[in-house]
Amino acid sequence: MLVTPVGLVVDIAKQNTESRELGEGLITASAFGPHSTGLAVGDDLGRITLWDGAVHNRLGVLTGTSADSETAETGGVAALAFSHDGQTLAVADDGGTVQLWDVASRRLLGSALPTPGDPVRSLAFSSDDTTLYAVGANTSVQAYSLNPDRLAQHVCERAGSGLSARDWRTYLPDVPYRRTCPR
Repeated sequence: MLVTPVGLVVDIAKQNTESRELGEGLITASAFGPHSTGLAVGDDLGRITLWDGAVHNRLGVLTGTSADSETAETGGVAALAFSHDGQTLAVADDGGTVQLWDVASRRLLGSALPTPGDPVRSLAFSSDDTTLYAVGANTSVQAYSLNPDRLAQHVCERAGSGLSARDWRTYLPDVPYRRTCPR
């Protein structure tokens, strides 16, 4: 399948072309999931529309994107990339913000990744999905670790230690205490 910015959907195998309204605005980015399991389409309004792999059924629009926030600067979607397992969608907007989404639940995963602020032009996951790469119009490739163990280690190094049992009881009173960082 091939998708164009003006909404043409081309089934290359069948040599068939159909015109469809794939987004709510002008299409600025698109990405097929692995093995054509789905399609994500970003538009100039900052919205991401999800489609099935055949591009026949609209599955929904990701809510909470920059276009849905009254306080956020609205910007178009600049780049999209699916992880190799199709479970995560990386989204970059014109303002240089990169966010990760859980595709199945259509929920945002954490906060935005720290970027230099340069508009991101391309996104790609490493072959094992533990690193996200982003390249901007004026910046070189940025690598973001997505490995939970490595991220936890980095947080512990920056914080110097995990929560004490006393702090844990204060902030997480209903959760049994466990050490979060090696000492």
